[in-house]
Amino acid sequence: MQAGHKEQGAAATLGDFEVFFVDLVRSASLLDAEEKVTPRLSTSDNARVASMSGDSEGRRLWRNARIATRIVLERAGGPGTRRADFEIEPGGRPRLAAGTPWFNVSHTGGAALIAVSKTTPVGVDLERKQRSLKMSGDRRQRIIASAEHFGADRQLSAIHDADVMTAWVRLEAAAKALGIGIGRLLTEQGVVGGKGRSRPHDTGYGLEVRNLDVGDDFVAAIAAERLPKRLEVLPFPADDLAGFIPR
Repeated sequence: MQAGHKEQGAAATLGDFEVFFVDLVRSASLLDAEEKVTPRLSTSDNARVASMSGDSEGRRLWRNARIATRIVLERAGGPGTRRADFEIEPGGRPRLAAGTPWFNVSHTGGAALIAVSKTTPVGVDLERKQRSLKMSGDRRQRIIASAEHFGADRQLSAIHDADVMTAWVRLEAAAKALGIGIGRLLTEQGVVGGKGRSRPHDTGYGLEVRNLDVGDDFVAAIAAERLPKRLEVLPFPADDLAGFIPR
């Protein structure tokens, strides 16, 4: 399944828990135009873009990912979310001052994954599947073993880079859902910093973690205390927002 190639009409029904895959390149013109007509970025969003170092394309992709996030938030929470500053929790997770809707976003290169929930904090992670990972066999095995604490859809092998990335996105999503940051989670799980802390009575931290189908080029995962039985990744509109945001 190519997440960006599903029928646009699939996004018309508003639910309490939604996940969107954004092709930031295909949607670039729409996002730029929409922000000019209806500004949604906060003062701090714009300041962050202005202060970012690196290439202009990287800044544009980050800005467009944030615009898309703001649009998805408005879909779930209404126009009051426009230009609202995000609060940053101690673990690095952004949130609205009002608390809900909860949301999380991950972007890599020209794509982003955005989740929004009206019922529970949520975490997502998106990574390119074809990456050359330079790490020891021991570190690879620790990552996979740690991810298995949150359940597994299938047996993963430390030999294959794609399997290690599949385990990694599960850990990132879990850390975001918990609001503790990936560094703390890896330490607690013993991936870094020695054996870590044992959690014999709560190996999954009370989370449900699930891999997501986002096409052939990426791996992704989502985590929350409870996930819907059926959770479909929807495509963010590339050409027209008509019907996407309730009026």
